[in-house]
Amino acid sequence: MKPIALPLIGSLIGGLLYLAVTAALILKGYKPPAPPPAKVAKAVEKDGVSGAPLAGKTADEINGTTQSWNYYNQDIEFLITYLKDTSNSFRIRQKDLDELGQRLAAERAELASVTQLVARLRDDIDKQVIRIQDDEIINVKRLAKTYAGMDPSSAAKVFAELDEKLVVKVMSQMKDDQNAAILDALAKTNAQGAKLAAALSDKLRLVATGKKS
Repeated sequence: MKPIALPLIGSLIGGLLYLAVTAALILKGYKPPAPPPAKVAKAVEKDGVSGAPLAGKTADEINGTTQSWNYYNQDIEFLITYLKDTSNSFRIRQKDLDELGQRLAAERAELASVTQLVARLRDDIDKQVIRIQDDEIINVKRLAKTYAGMDPSSAAKVFAELDEKLVVKVMSQMKDDQNAAILDALAKTNAQGAKLAAALSDKLRLVATGKKS
């Protein structure tokens, strides 16, 4: 046999054997062998991360048994603490602002009360003040000149019969010595005259306008 025919014959024989083995396996119901159990690698703690929560745990333990609330992260804990402190600071500041607002409200109420009191006092004073109006000043001065020329006792008798406001307006236009003589004569008449003299003297200081002639 020639040497060139040997490889060809070997290839034919190998192909026939392959077909025969394949057919036998198919007929017997070939099942591939089960793969060996996979080895689970341990999680390695990284350098510089001391006390890492996942160090030394398997993938199964991480995926199946590790609760999320047991997870620890230093940055997150710092942020939570910072937010809590900031929230407490805001609450304290809000409390201070509320107290300040209450004090200001109380002070405003007190100021409003004082303002109302001052307004009432001013109204009372305005009611007590005797004002000589522009349209009556000429007549008041004329009467003052007339009574100043009378005997003090006679003028006192007339004043006892007139309205007190009119008498005060007239006397406000008279000189001080003329008023003194009339008041003295009025006080000497009787107790009622003395009381009237005192009332006129008190009201003379409440006249608001007018120059004495």
